[in-house]
Amino acid sequence: MFRVLDDGFEKLRKWPLARIGLYLMLGYWGLFCDPFGLSSAADKALSDQLGRFRAFSHPVAPAPVTVVAIDYPSIAGLHNDGKGWLEANDWPLTYADHGRILRDLALPKSGEPAPAAIFYDIFFERPRTTSGDLQQLGRVLERLDANQVASRIHLAGGGSFVPMSPQAREQLQSASLAVSAWDGVGDLYPLKAPLGTATTAEPVATAAGALYQDLCKARAEDCRWAEAASLPELSIQWAMTSRDDCRAEHASALRDVISILWRLAGLSTAAENPTAACMPVHQVRLSQLYGEHPVSLRPPRLKPGEPFVVLVGNVMPSLNDYVQSPLYGQVAGVYLHANALANLDERGEHYIHQSDSQIANFLFLLVMILMCMHLQGTLGWQVQTRKSSAAEKDSFVFKIMKTLGFTALNTLVVAVGYYLFYLANMAPDGWLALAAFMPFLWEVVLAGEQNYSKDGPDEKAFLNPAVATC
Repeated sequence: MFRVLDDGFEKLRKWPLARIGLYLMLGYWGLFCDPFGLSSAADKALSDQLGRFRAFSHPVAPAPVTVVAIDYPSIAGLHNDGKGWLEANDWPLTYADHGRILRDLALPKSGEPAPAAIFYDIFFERPRTTSGDLQQLGRVLERLDANQVASRIHLAGGGSFVPMSPQAREQLQSASLAVSAWDGVGDLYPLKAPLGTATTAEPVATAAGALYQDLCKARAEDCRWAEAASLPELSIQWAMTSRDDCRAEHASALRDVISILWRLAGLSTAAENPTAACMPVHQVRLSQLYGEHPVSLRPPRLKPGEPFVVLVGNVMPSLNDYVQSPLYGQVAGVYLHANALANLDERGEHYIHQSDSQIANFLFLLVMILMCMHLQGTLGWQVQTRKSSAAEKDSFVFKIMKTLGFTALNTLVVAVGYYLFYLANMAPDGWLALAAFMPFLWEVVLAGEQNYSKDGPDEKAFLNPAVATC
């Protein structure tokens, strides 16, 4: 029986397509299963840097998004030593204060248009007696929900590992909750995730996903794709808008390259990041919405009648609600949701997600395997191998040519990958792993094809890859 199997395999491996398939299986296992840990931090560093280059050289138009920051100066100004309308003079605010803020945002005055939807990025995990009556806030939300002209409001609902308590959920029963916390996806942004409450077992929309659907409805656009039960996670691309004080241009990308060289030389320790004001969203502080000359909640560059959405969140370093971005450094958590929404608004259902580059990487593997087999003369039906002597393989010139070839191949991988990222919006994930794995696979293919091309092939010497599964 084993003799029959060996004969069958011997006949099968004489077919070039069969050998190509075996090499591709080995390449897929080594690249996408990542048994050697080639991706991880180094691959993320490359992706982040390419994202910075793109942000500098390709500024985007402002999104119909406004971020309202609740900061310490706003609290102090609106409390005004007990003379203002804000009850609290420090964080946390009272539930009555939250209700007033939401009512003023959902029902703007002075002819201001109401936003299509609001995400309130304040997590009411459980009732706090020192903050007043949470049920009072629930009644405010219930009245706003019944008002036909008021904005739709989503509260931060936590997630599977930090769910809202049953007591808080009961007192806020009329509120719409959006997922604001998740785990298990790294730096990616899910559009749907478990809420973690006993009453909601199915995944629900996250903040950016919920606001995008509301924005689509306000525009009368068909965005039913966003209602699917399962959607790939979004790979957030931090972008810049074109402004006088934001140097979004090719020269900025060149300055970033120079900054990298300075850091490699040990003459600098940190990248020069633009300010958060360069994000493609309208940003106001809470206190700026009040006073004799209030700032408009509506983004300034919108056309008349064009809908917009609002996100409200804490911008206070002491609360530690900050995330690390590759372009702006440490930013408040509300800006993560805002930039994810800006990505969705720019690209719609063609948003960038991590699996975009797998097809391109797989094609690179195929081209490399075909090139190697062609050089060995084993790609066609007739084997025409030129056997190199041991002296040739050990020569200095041979090693230099081999090193240059690997360098050119890896440079081509990164260059073409960046081109795809730059123009085709493919996520730059896995490129460094591909560049690192290709020389290894090249040696494996060479060894296999050299042994196969010998007169009377030696079965023991021929590469017979035992391909593992992910």
